[in-house]
Amino acid sequence: MKVFRIKLLRFQSQSSCKRNKKLISMKFLNELCFSAKHLLLAFIFVFSTFSSFAFLTDLRSQGYSLIPAPQETTLTGKNISVDKSWKVQTDISNNSIALKRLHEGANDLLALKFEGTGSGKIILEIVPGSISGNFNAIQTKEAYRIQIEANTVKISSNAEAGLFYGVQSLLQLLKPTPRSDFNLPEGTITDWPDLELRMIHWDTKHHQSRLETLKNYIDWSAFFKVNAIAFEIEDKYEYPRNPIIGAPGAFTTAEMHELTEYAMERNIQLVPNVQAPAHMTFVLKHEQFAHLRSDGSNYQACMCDEEAMELIFDMYQDMIDATPGVEYFFVSTDEVYYAGICEKCEDEYNDENRSQCWVDYLNRVHQWMEEKGRKVIAWVEYPLLTEHIKQLPEGLIDGIMVPNSSKEWVAEQNKTGVKQLAYSSMQGSEYLFPNFFENRYRNRLNSGRLYDASVNIDLVRANGAKPIGTFAAAWDDSGLHSETFWLGWATVTQYAWTNNKPSLEQNVADFMNTYYGYDSPYMVDIYQSLQDGARFYEDLWERRPSTERDMSYGSSYGPTPYRLSDIYLEMPNLPSVSDLSVNTNFRDKNKEKIEGATKLKPIIEELIHKLIYATNHVSRNRYNLEVYLSIASLEKYTINTVLDLAKIENYMELASDESKNSKERIAYLVEAYHLVEQIITNQREMWNSLEEVWEKSRFEKCRSVGGRDFVHIFDDVKDHFADRRLGLEYMLAPFERMEIGKWQNQLWDVINEYAQANDVQIEGFEVKRLED
Repeated sequence: MKVFRIKLLRFQSQSSCKRNKKLISMKFLNELCFSAKHLLLAFIFVFSTFSSFAFLTDLRSQGYSLIPAPQETTLTGKNISVDKSWKVQTDISNNSIALKRLHEGANDLLALKFEGTGSGKIILEIVPGSISGNFNAIQTKEAYRIQIEANTVKISSNAEAGLFYGVQSLLQLLKPTPRSDFNLPEGTITDWPDLELRMIHWDTKHHQSRLETLKNYIDWSAFFKVNAIAFEIEDKYEYPRNPIIGAPGAFTTAEMHELTEYAMERNIQLVPNVQAPAHMTFVLKHEQFAHLRSDGSNYQACMCDEEAMELIFDMYQDMIDATPGVEYFFVSTDEVYYAGICEKCEDEYNDENRSQCWVDYLNRVHQWMEEKGRKVIAWVEYPLLTEHIKQLPEGLIDGIMVPNSSKEWVAEQNKTGVKQLAYSSMQGSEYLFPNFFENRYRNRLNSGRLYDASVNIDLVRANGAKPIGTFAAAWDDSGLHSETFWLGWATVTQYAWTNNKPSLEQNVADFMNTYYGYDSPYMVDIYQSLQDGARFYEDLWERRPSTERDMSYGSSYGPTPYRLSDIYLEMPNLPSVSDLSVNTNFRDKNKEKIEGATKLKPIIEELIHKLIYATNHVSRNRYNLEVYLSIASLEKYTINTVLDLAKIENYMELASDESKNSKERIAYLVEAYHLVEQIITNQREMWNSLEEVWEKSRFEKCRSVGGRDFVHIFDDVKDHFADRRLGLEYMLAPFERMEIGKWQNQLWDVINEYAQANDVQIEGFEVKRLED
C-alpha cells in the first residue's frame, strides 16, 4: 500500500495550514510526519479507492483512450469506421470554436479532412436542457453527450463549451487503423465535470515563452479540459503604469489581449497572477522602488507604506486591463513571511499582528477587486491565524487547500464562506525533471506527485473541505522546461473532472496515447528514466559556503540572516610536480556516486536511443521529445563526467608508481589530460544543442532588447536554482564551479615541469602555444 505523505510545517500553529509547494524545501516544509488522523484517512481512502476503481474503464478495455475519463459510458463492444468521406452536419455558426476545432483538430492531429462524399455524418447540436442532472451552472454549460452508431456520430450539449468538449473527446477517441481510416466505439458517452474550476499554473519568473508556444499550450490545455490558467507573469508584462518593471521584451498589452481572447474562445480563463506583497524582487530590485522595501529587503514590500500599496494596485490594474473579460484575479499573497515588520508599521511585530496585517491587506484587495468585477483567488496561508479566518470576505477562493490543513482551519473557512481549490504541486524544487513516480528523494521515500494528485481531492474532502476546483502548480524555481509538466497538469485535471476514476496507471497510459498518439513506444519508460537521471544529477553535488551570493536576509523561520551555499563537485587532487605522488581520495569519497553512475549509464544511454526512436514514431508533440532528449543528454554528460573523473584519478595513481619509468608515468598523465579535454568538449557540444532546443519555444533568458539590458539582482530571501545565472547556464553552474578547464591547465603544468625535470619528451598531444 502506498502511503500518502503529510508535511509538518516548521512554525505552523495548530490552526495554520500550508501547501505542499516544494517537495522538500529550505523554507516551510522540512519534516514528514503522520498524525493518527491522517493515517486513518489515508487508510480509509486507499481501500475505498481500490473498491471503486476497476482495473480498466470500459473505453480502455475496448482499446480507446480518453482523458479525462468520462462520467458515463454505455458501449456495445463493437467498433464503427470513420473516414474522410464523412460530412459534418450542423446548424451552429461557422465561427463556432467547436466546429472549427473539429475540422482543424482532425487535420492537425489525424491528417483527416472530412470531404462529405459518403453517407457517414457527424452531427453537432446545442440543445439547452438536453443533458441534465444535479448540476451547477458550470457543469450544465460543460456537459456533453456523444452517441456513436454506424454512419452517425452525434455530439449534443447544453451550451457551446459542452459542444467544444464533446469535439475534444471525439478527436481523442478516433483511433487510426492500418486501413487509413479510424475506429470509434459504438455506444453513448455522457460526460460532465465533477469540479467546476480546473486550473493549471504557468510560472514565468525565470523564463519567457514565445507567444506561439503559449497558444499551443492553450490548445493542449483545452484538449485536457482545463478551463483556467493562473499566469504568474512577474516581470514578463510591460506594466504601462510603471514600465521599468517589465523585463526587456516583455509581453505588450496587445499581445496579452490576443492571448486572453485566444484562451477565452477555448473556454479557458487566463487568470493573472501577480506576486505581492512578497516575492517582489522583480519590482523592488529597481532603485526607484528601493524605499518601498520592507526592512530593507527586496523580497517584500512594506505593507504599511501607502505608496507601496498604490504601486501594487497599479500592477493589479495593468493586469486587469491586459486580460479583459476574465472573471478571476490571483492576488497571490504567497509566502508573506514578514507582514508588518516594516519600520513604518506601528504595531509590534508578533504572530497576532502579523496575521492581522495579512488579513487587512487581503480584505482591502478583495474589496478593490470586487469593484473591478473580479473574483479573488489567494494563497490563504501563513501568517494567517485560525482565529482571524472569520474576518476574511465571503466568496474568497483559497487556492491551496491541502490534506494536512487542520479540521479547525477548514471548518472556519467553510463557516466564513471561503471557497477552496484542492492544491497539487507538479514541481517544487526538483532539478531537470519532476518526481512524477515513486522514488527516494533527499533521503526520504517519495510516493510521487502523480499519486499525491490522484488522492488529493478525497483527502481534503475527508478533512471537511468543499473544493470547487483544483490547482495544478508547476513552479519555475528550478527552471524546468514547461514541456516536462504536461503529464502532471493532465493528471490533476483528470481527477478534477472525474474524481474516482480511472486508476492512476490507466491515467498515465491514457495520457501517453492522447498526448503522443496511439501506440507511441516506450513512453512510460522514458519518463521513469528521465526522473532517475534527474535525481542522480541533483544528488551528485557537494555544498560549500557561497562565494556568489551574500548572506540571505532570512527565511520562512524569520528575518534571521544565514549563509547560502553553492553546489559543486570537488575535483581529484593533482599530483606533486616533484615525484608525481598523489592523494587519491576522489573515488573513495564518491564511491556510492560512482557506483550509481555505473548502474545508471546504460539506462540513460538506452533512454537516448528510445527517445530518438520515439521521435519518429509518435504522431504529435515531437518537440516535447526533443526537450526530453536535451535533458537526457545533460544527464548522460553528468554521469560520464563522474566516471571520467574516476578514470582520471586512476591514471594519476598509475602515474605515481615509482617502479615505472618517467616516460610511462608521463604517458598516464597525458591520458588523464586527454580525458579532461573530452569532458570539456562533450560539455560544449551538449550545451550548444540544449540551448538551441530550449530556445525554440522560449526567448533567451534575461535577454537584452532594443538597447535595454535585463537587471539581474538576487532575491534577498529566495535562492532559486534557476536564478544563479543570467542564462540557461544555471544547469551548468555546478560544473563551472569545478573549474575543470583551470584544473586541466594545472595538470599540464605538472606534466610539463616533470618532463623537463626528468629530460623526457612529451608524446601524445601537441605542445600548447602561448597564443592558445
